[in-house]
Amino acid sequence: MVRIYDTLDRTVVLAPDGRAHELQAESAELAKVLLKFLLEPRSRQQVVEYVEALTGATLGKNSVVDQMLGLLTAAGAVEHVDLAAATQRPLRRAARIVLCLSGAVAAMYAPSLISLLQGRGFEVRVAATKNAMRFINTLSIESLVHHPIAADMYEGETRVPHIDLATWADAVLVWPATATTLSRLATGDYDSLVSAIALATSAPVVVAPSMNSGMYAGAAVQRNVDQLVSDGMHVIHPSFGIEVADAPLEREQKLGPAPPVHIVVEMLETALARRGIGKKVTPRSPAEWDELYASGAEQLPWHSNTADADLVAQLAQLAPKPSLVLDIGTGLGQVAVAAAERGHRVVATELSARALEEARQRAPTADVLWLEDDITNTRLHRAFDVAVDRGCLHLLSPSAAARYANAVAGLVSPGGFLLLKTHDVSEGDAHGTTPYERESLEKLLGGSFEIVEEQPSTLPGPDRAPKARLFVLRRSIAFQSPSKTGNRSR
Repeated sequence: MVRIYDTLDRTVVLAPDGRAHELQAESAELAKVLLKFLLEPRSRQQVVEYVEALTGATLGKNSVVDQMLGLLTAAGAVEHVDLAAATQRPLRRAARIVLCLSGAVAAMYAPSLISLLQGRGFEVRVAATKNAMRFINTLSIESLVHHPIAADMYEGETRVPHIDLATWADAVLVWPATATTLSRLATGDYDSLVSAIALATSAPVVVAPSMNSGMYAGAAVQRNVDQLVSDGMHVIHPSFGIEVADAPLEREQKLGPAPPVHIVVEMLETALARRGIGKKVTPRSPAEWDELYASGAEQLPWHSNTADADLVAQLAQLAPKPSLVLDIGTGLGQVAVAAAERGHRVVATELSARALEEARQRAPTADVLWLEDDITNTRLHRAFDVAVDRGCLHLLSPSAAARYANAVAGLVSPGGFLLLKTHDVSEGDAHGTTPYERESLEKLLGGSFEIVEEQPSTLPGPDRAPKARLFVLRRSIAFQSPSKTGNRSR
């Protein structure tokens, strides 16, 4: 958030401490150029090269650019960031928040709270009591969330709003919570849509009381607050604020109102973090993968327009034409198409029907069989000469990885190969994946495969190429997969 204004040939930069820095003429122009260029994270070298290209001058150390960057940084208009972290686009689903508004005057600030939640990466739906509707602008809120406000127990966007929203939510935020709403929550009164959602959900419920100081101090309200805490809800302490019932010139700071919206969001994030909600998550179902690909495949952190060169090289070395190749978790099909172009017969599998359709559209003439399939519960039965996995295994939970191991053991021919690429251990935390080293991979696949080669690699994406490991595994000739062994015994 920059604090800057322009007038005539001057630019005034206001620092967080209140000091104003006035830049004139060329200095003002340089500040504007740098601020525009730094809308995206850049290194100092990139900034210097950019200014040199604009001016034709050669800039040394402690140049005017460094001085300006120092001023803008001190003023809070520019900040130092980890370039890799700033450009990283982790795989995650936004945490879903149902914001439940009750009839306290603070509800008029709902658009500010919603905007802040969305800016922090939350997906928001809104429910409101009838009294809350007196204080809010419906059009403003619905324009922000792109969904109608749920205000009726049995009518609205969904068939049964109080159950549908309670199930949809990763967390419910009751803000501002009036004394009446606290009473309904504490006594199990489902008569209000807001209380019904909060009481029916299995997600965490965060409650922000907001009321007159005398009401908040009352025995009944305090008894209800204690009950909510005992019930496992997260009850935010009120702050000092004004009572709008008092005349404007007679208002004094009193305990009772909910904290400012940015504090409420911080409290919500803290409660969710302690419950493990909002962390990077891997989609599990086909519908979740479809939703992810619908958000823009070109921006997915693993997307590349071309097949990885090291995978293509290994295919050329290990698979004589025409080999039968399985591409596991094909995504948009870059590896599958590359294998087909080199004369192989290719089956490409993927959980997401949307991804498969886009892959077909991108390569309509490719000799590839595109198949919707889950490798952890595969419908395939034939044996392949080579299976390729570019970043599928490291997305799986331990139990799913065990099913994966059993599946690939049955799908790769004895003496055939599995080309497996996973994130390097240094990248796992950043991407929410489970990288594999030789030891852990041997533990998972050692009964059916032997590692014949391991080499450092990368997983190129739209912004960066995280470190990875490429393993070449050969299927043991003596191994019999459980499915084939079972068929023999029968």
